[in-house]
Amino acid sequence: MDLTHRRERLLSAISPGSAYISTDPVAIRYLTGFTGSSATLALAHSLIIFVTDGRYRDQVVLECPGITPLIDRNGFAKVTEELLRRGVQQVSVSPSTPSSHVEQLRASFTEVEVCTDDPVVALRRVKDSGERAALREACAITAASLRELVRHIRAGDREIDIARRLEAEFGRRGAEDRSFPTIVATGAHSAIPHHRPTSTALAPGDLLVIDCGARVRGYHADMTRTFIVGEDPAEWQREIHAVVSEAAARGRDSVRPDVRCADVDAAARDVISACGYAEAFTHGTGHAVGLAIHEAPMLSAESLGTLAAGMAVTVEPGIYLPRRGGVRIEDTLEVTPEGNAVLTEAPRDLMRVG
Repeated sequence: MDLTHRRERLLSAISPGSAYISTDPVAIRYLTGFTGSSATLALAHSLIIFVTDGRYRDQVVLECPGITPLIDRNGFAKVTEELLRRGVQQVSVSPSTPSSHVEQLRASFTEVEVCTDDPVVALRRVKDSGERAALREACAITAASLRELVRHIRAGDREIDIARRLEAEFGRRGAEDRSFPTIVATGAHSAIPHHRPTSTALAPGDLLVIDCGARVRGYHADMTRTFIVGEDPAEWQREIHAVVSEAAARGRDSVRPDVRCADVDAAARDVISACGYAEAFTHGTGHAVGLAIHEAPMLSAESLGTLAAGMAVTVEPGIYLPRRGGVRIEDTLEVTPEGNAVLTEAPRDLMRVG
């Protein structure tokens, strides 16, 4: 990954002569390779000021060749001091910068620009070749791990145990961690989109939703499949799964360069609405993924963005019937010049487990 090129692109996106300051760990990792949780970074032409605390003194040297860190517990104040010492008078910061930090800067610098849109977020939308390789590996591990897991699921297994077994399989296949706390939701829990697994045991006839992802070199996969436990599905279960399956297929087919994000949402949502389940689809159709599990652009009715080659997005429609059960089918896709490539390939039918 060409970190120097990323930093050059960032500086070209802000006011000439400004130094860019960030305390956001994801932005700092994107620009430097540093994976720690606490640092402050200032960038200007031919100038990098990187401040962290003593816990990360050796880690910075290993992860960020060519960057000499300053060690100070108050990184923001130290960056301000160093910039002033070097004669910098203009600074730019992201819109997420705490107001207290902005006020500190305005008391010290001649010009402080709070960017309308975060330039690092904008840069991260289109992935470079190294990022795409990490995403493909994370998604391949996720899909293979889930395929292996479902071979061993049995009625009576607890949600929490299934989640931990899947996460262990991620590690066995080379992932550094999970992308997010794995969702395993059985029975009525499957109607709760972000259910956290409990000691609830799977029972015959339950719908079972598993939403999961492995993380590789900082990059997050995201994938969901829905299963039926121990017996053939009831007619209502078969019906909502078929509707979501068609909606997911329409959504995936619509992912390609120059398509509006809102139109991807509409492609999936219109199928669900036409079948009478509009009120049961309670979230957006998808989101971008990368160094964070939820990145811009979002794929929802309110989205103003447009897809471009090199982006990685999810398509994840669902139907949720409170106190009965729900279905979600999700894939991570790479937007390619020709259309898209699905990165999380695994069967999407209502497979019987247990």
